[in-house]
Amino acid sequence: MNYTQARPLIRSGDLLAWSHRAPWYKSWYDFKIAMVRAFTQSEYSHVGVAWCVGDRVFVLEAVTPLVRIYPLSKLGEFYYIPLPAKFNDAALEYALSKVGEPYSQLQAMQAVFKTPQDDKLWQCAEYAARTLLLAGVNLGKVHTPTALVREAMLTYGSLASIVENDDES
Repeated sequence: MNYTQARPLIRSGDLLAWSHRAPWYKSWYDFKIAMVRAFTQSEYSHVGVAWCVGDRVFVLEAVTPLVRIYPLSKLGEFYYIPLPAKFNDAALEYALSKVGEPYSQLQAMQAVFKTPQDDKLWQCAEYAARTLLLAGVNLGKVHTPTALVREAMLTYGSLASIVENDDES
């Protein structure tokens, strides 16, 4: 499915995931993504939460260097998992209140071993899980992208669909 076909199906509160499975490293960024995947033993290297505004779909995400809002159409191939989220004012207010706070690569790599600290540092699965909890989607205490995707699919019976970027906004 391409992005133009998928866009009307994606709703605020859906889980978005990326695998970044490049067979070689073209940049330092590719290498760091591979290290996070290795440390977290994750099939998926990143997750975020969909936020639909007007005819646009954005991703609320924690990435280097900070939590941000970014157009989904600019992020390349991804998976989405439809969730029964009630993306209410509380969930949106919480998600937006964290925009601009710093991302922690160290916490992302440690996520498979321990619960993220209650601090002002974020990693993607922690940010997505907490945002979704306020939208009525309880995915438990999962801390890696793969664990979050698996829990979403087990709990809500949803299947991830791959979406290829067709370079449209």
